[in-house]
Amino acid sequence: MVQMVQSLGGIYVKIGQMLATVGAGFLDEEYMSALRPLQDGNPPRSKEQIYGIIEQSTGKKMEEMFESFDDIPVGAASIAQAHRATLRSTSDASKNSAVDNEVIVKVQYPEVASLFNIDFNNLELVTRWINPENLNFVQKLRKRHENELDFTIEAENLRECTLNMQAHGVEPRLIRLPRVRNETGLCTKDVLIMEYLQGISLADAIEEEQNTIAKALGVKNASELRTVMMKRMKEHFENGGGSEDGDMGMLTDNKMRLAGTAGPLALKVFRAYAQARESIQNTFHNAGVHINNALHKFNLLLAKNGDAFTAPTPRKPRINMSRALKTLIHVHGLQMIKDGVYNADPHPGNVKILPDGRLGLLDYGMVGRVSNIERHAIAKTILALSRNNRTETARLYHESGYRSSWADGEITDENLIHRIATFHLDRVDLSPVYVADRNEHIGILTVLKSTKERSVPDWVNQARRLGGLLIGVSSQAARPISLANEWKTIAADALREAQPINR
Repeated sequence: MVQMVQSLGGIYVKIGQMLATVGAGFLDEEYMSALRPLQDGNPPRSKEQIYGIIEQSTGKKMEEMFESFDDIPVGAASIAQAHRATLRSTSDASKNSAVDNEVIVKVQYPEVASLFNIDFNNLELVTRWINPENLNFVQKLRKRHENELDFTIEAENLRECTLNMQAHGVEPRLIRLPRVRNETGLCTKDVLIMEYLQGISLADAIEEEQNTIAKALGVKNASELRTVMMKRMKEHFENGGGSEDGDMGMLTDNKMRLAGTAGPLALKVFRAYAQARESIQNTFHNAGVHINNALHKFNLLLAKNGDAFTAPTPRKPRINMSRALKTLIHVHGLQMIKDGVYNADPHPGNVKILPDGRLGLLDYGMVGRVSNIERHAIAKTILALSRNNRTETARLYHESGYRSSWADGEITDENLIHRIATFHLDRVDLSPVYVADRNEHIGILTVLKSTKERSVPDWVNQARRLGGLLIGVSSQAARPISLANEWKTIAADALREAQPINR
């Protein structure tokens, strides 16, 4: 399946990446495991192809631009691949010791634009036939993807979002966005030169944490652990979803030596155990490093007799996954609700955890934009959801123009509309929903299977995509959240700031 998606490329890889993120707790682990590699990338192109694209786009030879260029890419995505390189020093750069010439070179595949054009032509055609009321959404999605194919637009997005995040005081304190190196004159529509940020991808960090927990519990691999976790995750969603104590855990199974242990905090306890176990191991391991450094001269003497030992290398610091996820969620709340300009594709492969614990936010090719009126509608919906105010949530959706129908006709029941909005901007809640017209509780999946959306405001489409990705990545890391609770303070601040304007 993944090979087929990769061969189709373009928008199909994007869809696969989104499913790999939002599907936690919905899709079977078999499908999640198959889709997960799409978060890390696609098979890369040859260095000859990449060299040719760079030289044709910039009009310069590789040796003129770079002192070194890694032929093996650090990542290969649906539209481009990225290589680590070192720029040749200019006279200006050599005068400034603070200038770091280590960069990432992002190179777009030449056929991508035409493939995207074909894909969206077909998508528009099918939408006109089957669901014409959603044509406007498809056309706006097309425009967003077209912008992603122009790296000069991505460069401007990076500069704009960096300034916004600095104004909020989170960049560079909590996050880093790579600086565009356009002073080189090498940035074009197809080539983007950016500062290199060292770190581990969030996708890899999640897998490493689960491998650590699996090892601590005596489980043979993380795949077996994830199977159990996703089963517990689904049970949690069927009981209403959301978070508890800000750090949900989903692990309980006889196979995991946890017979008789139940409840949502199980993984939190064993995560702490695994981290403590690893910390103790690291303490003794790193103690060997310090001791060996202190006895360095003695070791040299031993070397004469052939008895010297090799110093162990320090292990990398433990990642605070809960803090990383909270930062990711908080920052994107600021971007969407406060600024109206946000990264629309924050899947785990596009996020790095830097050595000092900060986040590196990559890939600003797909940036969404909402108007002041739209971001205030999102803020009001967030507050209504956080207060479980079904009447207000339904009113906001209805007045914005959201319309849908199901087996019983048009959806007007405020409980149903509130639950739909909950999926969009709060949490995964698979518990039965009370339908007043029937005077009974109905399985929500039964409702959703027969639901057809007839009119969806653009802000709902944008908010639910971003919300779904953030809810999904948190669930993938076994820390399901209530997005409305995470964003309610940001939403209240945004509405309070807007009051003088609305008078």
